[in-house]
Formats: sequence, C-alpha cells, structure tokens
Amino acid sequence: MGGKKPVAKLLLHIAQLVILLSLIQAVNTQTWYTGVVDLEYTEGLPKEAGLEVELEVDQKSSDGSIHVDGFLTWLNWQNARNDTSIPSESVEKEEDSWDATPLSEVQENVPMLTNAAAALAFILLVLTYFEIKNRFLIGLILNGLVLWIIISLAILAPLGYFGGMDFGTGSQEEKRETSVHQDMKLDSGIDIFSGGINLEFESEGYDLGLVDESELDAVIANAPGEDHRSFYAIDGNAGIQLGTFIIQLAWAWIILFFIAPILIGFTNLVRTEKPQRLGPVESNGNLIVIVNED
Repeated sequence: MGGKKPVAKLLLHIAQLVILLSLIQAVNTQTWYTGVVDLEYTEGLPKEAGLEVELEVDQKSSDGSIHVDGFLTWLNWQNARNDTSIPSESVEKEEDSWDATPLSEVQENVPMLTNAAAALAFILLVLTYFEIKNRFLIGLILNGLVLWIIISLAILAPLGYFGGMDFGTGSQEEKRETSVHQDMKLDSGIDIFSGGINLEFESEGYDLGLVDESELDAVIANAPGEDHRSFYAIDGNAGIQLGTFIIQLAWAWIILFFIAPILIGFTNLVRTEKPQRLGPVESNGNLIVIVNED
C-alpha cells in the first residue's frame, strides 16, 4: 500500500464523487420532468375547442394545470348530446392489468438512493487510495445504483404519476363506449440529447351522443361518412421533457461510470514493463549475465 498510487483511478473516483454530490442537490431542488397533453377538435362538434394539460414534477410535488379553449363550445356540445352508449368490445383481464410504482414512492426513494451512491463513491475513493483488494465489487454496486437512479428519474417517475391513480379496477359494471368506428394514427419521436419524448396523434370516429335514435343501428353497423353530424376528428400531441440534470447524469454515467473504468482497466492490463536486454559481462570468458538496463 506504500507504493505508487493509481492516479488515474483516484482522479476518476473524485470526479464520480463530485457528480454524485451535485446530484443530491439537483434531485432536491430541480424539476424532474414536465409533461404536456394538448388536443383540439378539428372536425365535428365541438370544432375548434381544445384542451391543454400541463404537469410539472419535482421531488416534493406534482403540480398540474388545465387550460380549456372554447369553453362555450364545450357547453353547447354537452347540451346537444344524449346519453347513448353501447357495450364495449374490448375485454380487460385482471391478470393483464398494468401496475406501476406510485410517484410518491419514487419521490421518497430517489433522494435515499442518491445519498447512498455518494457514500459508496467516497468509500471507493478511500479504498482506491489505500489500494484495498477487491474494491471493484463496490464499483460494480455503485455503477448499478447510479444506473437505477437514472431509470427511476427518467422512466419510473413519469410512469409513477399514473401508478398512483385508481381507475376503478374490480368494478362489476359493464364497460360502455360512446363512440364507434374509431381510428387513431400515432407518430412518436425521441430526442436523446435534450431528453424530450413526443407523441403526435390523430383520432376520428362517430359520437353516438349526436346520433338520432332512428338511425342509431345503421350508424353502429356502418360508418355514415365524414359529413354526418356525429363525425369528429381530433389532433393532439403528448410529450415529456426530462430535467436537464437527468440528461447530464446519463452522459456522466456513460463516460465516468462505464467507459472510463473499462479504459483504465484495459490500459493497466496491457501495460508492460520495459523489455530486458542481454549484455555480456566479462568474467571467465564463458559466462553471460542478464543485465536489466532500466
């Protein structure tokens, strides 16, 4: 332990510790992600009415806001509709139900994980300084922990907002639909550099609440055409913008926790001592001595 210190590894672990100490503050003070859903009726009732929902999540809260365009148009649409609906054709199985960790649990767990990661980084730095054997096990645990923090912030937290909702599972009431001949087109995009995820969609169908009772069976059987009073079309988009510190953490993990340790380990593995050379030593004329000329 009194030999030459592994300078490259020490510098790497110092950089890792600085990143994780900064992460503790970022998790507690910065926005984790912002989610937006925006839709507008482009055809049918209530044409040109729209709805925008925005959600901002950080470690302590999840604040949402709703903006309604064409409020009077929405009211006129509701007044013009009746309560017509038909049994849903979709079948939901309880064993296939989706369950996600609630956002509140993710908000509690992430700060604890970041504190644990910083503590492990400090321990790894000390072990490296004193050149303790088998410290790579601590490094593997640290790398996995930081990766899990990234997954928690970028994936589990957005999904967790819906995980805490009660959608009425277990209800014995028959599922019903108020629209028929529905069609939806989706177009998604992901920007890994900015942390943006966007989903654009177009939906159309026929609103049974606007169909006269005399033609209800005909509309259900066959789509009557886009000029029918019950036809509607919706354009919209839904997107999530991750916090800047999450993207920075992801790149830091790739460079400082994954690539750099591999490069340092590979360099140490292939490093060789200067080759020894053979040099004659005059003695009795027959002896050849190996001389290390380092």
